[in-house]
Amino acid sequence: MSGGGAEAFVAEVVEAHGGRERWESVRAIRGRVRTGGLLPRTRFPGNRLRDARLEVEPGAVRAVGSPFPAAGRRGVYERGEVRIETDDGRVLASRSQPREAFFGRSGMRRNLRWDELDTGYFAGYAWWNYLSFPVLLLRDGVEVERTGPRRLDVTFPPGIDTHSPRQSFHLDDELRLRRHDYTAEVVGRWARAVHLCERHVTVDGLVLPTKRRVYPAGPGERRLPAPTLVALDLSEIEVDYS
Repeated sequence: MSGGGAEAFVAEVVEAHGGRERWESVRAIRGRVRTGGLLPRTRFPGNRLRDARLEVEPGAVRAVGSPFPAAGRRGVYERGEVRIETDDGRVLASRSQPREAFFGRSGMRRNLRWDELDTGYFAGYAWWNYLSFPVLLLRDGVEVERTGPRRLDVTFPPGIDTHSPRQSFHLDDELRLRRHDYTAEVVGRWARAVHLCERHVTVDGLVLPTKRRVYPAGPGERRLPAPTLVALDLSEIEVDYS
């Protein structure tokens, strides 16, 4: 970490979200997620994760959404790979390097539509990032700079699946995450986003936002009012400690 007392400030942020010891003992976070917005409507196949069960393992770098893309199936993101399984774990399809498929010649199709593995990868790594904050900032190779009283600018190394190498996190007076700025590179290198986080709850000691809305970013980091690119609502949250 570097710049503006970042290390001490990140420690405060982690404490405000439940504390490092508690976060590092989390095995899994589970909940119900309702998904909407322009991106799922236009890119996600199948049931589009409209109403799904979610399980994220921060330490294992794993996320599972079900049912997806249909009843009896689930999407699994795990350490950079993605697969579609039956509910009993039989693999139906997999992709070992899913991010590469979004770029170059193969990425041309993805400007119009995604397949189920594309969606499983995008949703899986995104939810792993979202539900691993703030201990995500403590992972090896992550560089954090405090650039304002309540702002962190972060550079992620290539080994972490995330939206873009450079991202910004904005916090409120209680050091809870309120805004997350990034470029969703697998959508397009033009896809600059403002991701608002609201309706925080405390579940077994962890502080988590349960309402997330993603909007396009305009000039000067300004949030454009429309369209809502992604709408996420998380409920029925449970935390499993190891």
